[in-house]
Amino acid sequence: MIQNDLNMGGDLATWSRLAHYGSVNAVSGLSQMVNQEIKVTTLRLEEVSMRNAAGLIGKADDLVVGIYLSFSGSATGHIILAFPPTIAFELVDMTMGIPAGTTRSLGEMEQSVLGEVGNIVGAFFLNAVADDAGLRLLPSPPEVRVDMAGVIMGSVMDSVLCQEESVFVIRLSFSTMDREIEGRFLVLPTFSSSAVAPDSS
Repeated sequence: MIQNDLNMGGDLATWSRLAHYGSVNAVSGLSQMVNQEIKVTTLRLEEVSMRNAAGLIGKADDLVVGIYLSFSGSATGHIILAFPPTIAFELVDMTMGIPAGTTRSLGEMEQSVLGEVGNIVGAFFLNAVADDAGLRLLPSPPEVRVDMAGVIMGSVMDSVLCQEESVFVIRLSFSTMDREIEGRFLVLPTFSSSAVAPDSS
């Protein structure tokens, strides 16, 4: 069953294939949103112990902009897009089609734009995985957090710690034609034991 293939103790090769397909599709969604060609420059799937997970998006006291979604259905987990503030400003400029350097802070409108970036990237990733594996995956509304990396990851890890000793993490970086997007796209599946079989309809 697909459910067993995606279980944390299951076939890593299957999950790696799905993660790669979903990640490339997520970047394709971002490309469409900002109306620029964006390509994947680094894509790695790693198993990370919980004691090391807190450093996945930067040093504990680094200020980052995190875009967070959870997902549920046939599998459960968390999606995080994390950027240094200056890169988040660039993404806002790109998405809104305004000159680079215009955005210098994140007000309500700018955070809404970044939330939509997270919504598109998360939806494109989950839809690709769901379609390929025959699963039902439902994303939550995105939440934008501006805080220290340790605080953001700590809040996410609190909900994962009780379920797993380690997690499989996708590390993804991407770039446009003229700039590298220095950020992290993390997918932390938890695959709870209550996961259901794919819909037969």
